[in-house]
Amino acid sequence: MGSKSARRNYGKTRNAVASVASERFQILIDQAKKMALTDEKLSRRYVSLARKISSRTKVRIPKESKMYLCKGCGLALIPGHNAKIRLHAHTTGIVISCLSCGVVKRYPVSAKTAASKGLVR
Repeated sequence: MGSKSARRNYGKTRNAVASVASERFQILIDQAKKMALTDEKLSRRYVSLARKISSRTKVRIPKESKMYLCKGCGLALIPGHNAKIRLHAHTTGIVISCLSCGVVKRYPVSAKTAASKGLVR
């Protein structure tokens, strides 16, 4: 068992670890996006390292970053280069397709929300 002081500091150390981990995660994702244009293998490596950091430190991946990471091949998705994005307001919402492996991700958006955010004409 640990002492009372060690138990008291647990939240502080966990917050410090989480902030360093999220900062490192963001750096790796930024590098993966840069490398996706030139070296796909290195981009996949950066994404896998970022996912490992997030799972080991129990830091949640931000939704904005998660949308542009392929679950199939582990590549950082760049719209127009290795990803195709379509908006289907009345049926499924936002559809992101990876052009490397063909995995499709769907994010539901209601027609009302799409109209209010200007996603549909």
